[in-house]
Amino acid sequence: MSKKILFVLPWLKVGGLERVQVNIANALAKKGYNVTVMTLSPENDLQAELSDKVRYEYKPYKPHPILKRVPYIRSKFFDDGMWETRATPKSLYKYYVTEKYDVEVGFFRGLAVKIISGSTNKKSTKIAWVHNDFKVCGGITNNFKSLSEAKAAYGKYDRIICVSDKAKAGFEEVIGCENKTQRIYNLLPANKIKELSNAPIAEKKEGFTVLSVGHFVPQKGYDRLINAVIRLNDEGNKVNLWLVGYGEEEQSLKALSLGKNYIRFLGKQVNPYKYMALADWFISSSLYEGYSLVSQEAALLGTPLMLSDCSGVRELLGDNEYGIVFPKTVYGIYKAMKKVLDD
Repeated sequence: MSKKILFVLPWLKVGGLERVQVNIANALAKKGYNVTVMTLSPENDLQAELSDKVRYEYKPYKPHPILKRVPYIRSKFFDDGMWETRATPKSLYKYYVTEKYDVEVGFFRGLAVKIISGSTNKKSTKIAWVHNDFKVCGGITNNFKSLSEAKAAYGKYDRIICVSDKAKAGFEEVIGCENKTQRIYNLLPANKIKELSNAPIAEKKEGFTVLSVGHFVPQKGYDRLINAVIRLNDEGNKVNLWLVGYGEEEQSLKALSLGKNYIRFLGKQVNPYKYMALADWFISSSLYEGYSLVSQEAALLGTPLMLSDCSGVRELLGDNEYGIVFPKTVYGIYKAMKKVLDD
């Protein structure tokens, strides 16, 4: 009988870590493993990309015993319910995991990690995945009562996978567990990405075009990127910016771009690769990352990269050897783009 593997994560909406989850689950299923992907939210845009050999399960938050019809109060990032924060890891595990698995994976910080840390299955191997630099990212203690409780949860794991060397160093500095950490870069389905990049697009590309792909959240620094592009165009440079994505800052970013017809919002795209292949450059203005998946994907398609100096970037580009690394400021973005335009 093949080994049973459980992955737990918040959701499967369009995003980097979610694509990594799909890639890993599909690859393991292809190798013959019995894979289950459990999400804690019904947002599942990428569920259709899971192999039919992968079982998908949505497990909703536990309803309040009295106020069953009153929604839980949730914070901005993944504080998924009052009970989930109060409950012990073992109580969470008992509610969420009802089968026996050989490998149990908390694929994202917060609740997923807390659930698997409470595993009562002594025979299973427990793995946590770290997608960000814990020195700079938020959400480390979501659904934990304190940092010490989060540290104790990670201490229950047999192995902790970090997506870059810098993410590994940040995790070890904040959490510890140095004897359990290991760096494994993101898995990419290269042939599939290349095939999808050939799909036609409705938009017409005119002139020098820079593309960015990601969630419209403060972490991604899109306000800085837009301001840099506006400054370049105000100075007479012709730069088009295509933005693929969605999120809480979408309306404010569109307001910032009002009247700037060289900035285009292309919405949520399950296939961003067709835009990557056409863009003259790919840019990431993030304030922090673990190891940017979309940057890896753009590199795979041969699109030159301009990336803010985040975790994993120098592992991908070296010291400006294979692309441009710039400071995380409006001027840093402006200067990087101006360098490309002038030379």
